[in-house]
Amino acid sequence: MSGSLHVATIAGIRININYTWLIVLVLLTFSLAVGWFPFAAPGLSTGAYYLLGFIAAILLFVSVLLHELAHSIVARARGLPVSSISLFIFGGVSNIEQEPRSPGVEFQMAIVGPVTSLILGGISWLLAQAVGSASRPVTAVLLYLAVANVLLGLFNLIPGFPLDGGRVLRSIIWRASGSLRTATHWAARVGQVVAFLFIIWGIIQVFTGNLVGGIWIGFIGWFLLQAAQSANTQVMLEALLRGVTVRDVMRPVAAAVPPDLTLSQMVNGYMLPLGLRAVPVTRDDQLAGLITLADVRHVPRDEWDQTPVGRVMIPLERLHAVGPTQSLNDVLPLMAHQDVNQLPVVAADGRLLGMVTREAVVHFLEVRRGLGVNEAERRTNTRLPAAPASPVPPAPPHATGAPS
Repeated sequence: MSGSLHVATIAGIRININYTWLIVLVLLTFSLAVGWFPFAAPGLSTGAYYLLGFIAAILLFVSVLLHELAHSIVARARGLPVSSISLFIFGGVSNIEQEPRSPGVEFQMAIVGPVTSLILGGISWLLAQAVGSASRPVTAVLLYLAVANVLLGLFNLIPGFPLDGGRVLRSIIWRASGSLRTATHWAARVGQVVAFLFIIWGIIQVFTGNLVGGIWIGFIGWFLLQAAQSANTQVMLEALLRGVTVRDVMRPVAAAVPPDLTLSQMVNGYMLPLGLRAVPVTRDDQLAGLITLADVRHVPRDEWDQTPVGRVMIPLERLHAVGPTQSLNDVLPLMAHQDVNQLPVVAADGRLLGMVTREAVVHFLEVRRGLGVNEAERRTNTRLPAAPASPVPPAPPHATGAPS
């Protein structure tokens, strides 16, 4: 997620905080200091209420983190890679890099989050009862965490994909139909209905005087709508590209340059005449690196004649090269994660074979659609066994909804 700061690593999973999280931290601190703690713990100073509000807000996001860690730990235990967890304005996101391989795994991954939140809510309530009147501020914080975690768990059980409840619904449909694509389609449809209900509810709240609450509810609905549509598109694309390898879509290298060529020679001799945005750099037919327009722009124009390509290029050890037999469904998420438009295709011996680009993938899909291949592929490839032997492509990030 762009605009995120890495703050920790837990069990090998990167924990990131998006800048939008700070907005919610401030708003939640203010809301609790004004609307909760003066009634839950009367007689304290204004500064004490703001301090309690800040502590409660931080502990709530710790609860959200535990919710997401539960998803991630179960996913990893089932063999699915998890790159990171991000906290942002609408809660938490576990970046699970593959779709679950069976409806049972999907169900386990989805249900563990709400169960964790409900357990945290129960523990907070028991602790609040144990503390009692001995420390009203501590009791007030614990009661807030109890209520917030229970609401968080129940909210995420709403059958609106990609909330946990929507993923539970998808696992049930997947089990019944045997088709991940069909299950995602219907779970996303239900998610869109839920999202529109949230948006309508938000509008009603705005016109009945609850301006801030209505806007917040409407934004939650908008987020759910976008996420549901994205998930449906993702799985449709996965179905269309199942069985397609990099070799099927890669394009021959229009030009490759040696590392000792100057930037001026490369720009005037290759980039401008051929309209290239990226040029592979080779040494003795072996890929040595890649140079892009962005790399060239970082060098002042009057230094182009003296600067060799090898000094500016992205070296091979920093490149994400792919093999010709790799599944395109594995390569596209890599391009998205690295935010690149092209990847070099390299043979086992290091020879440069070609380039795979987003443009080439789009062209490939357009040709398939023009030939009427998509419907036949859809009929033959969307039925999945309960536990496929080969990995399936990355799923859209798992999201835990607001207020988490």
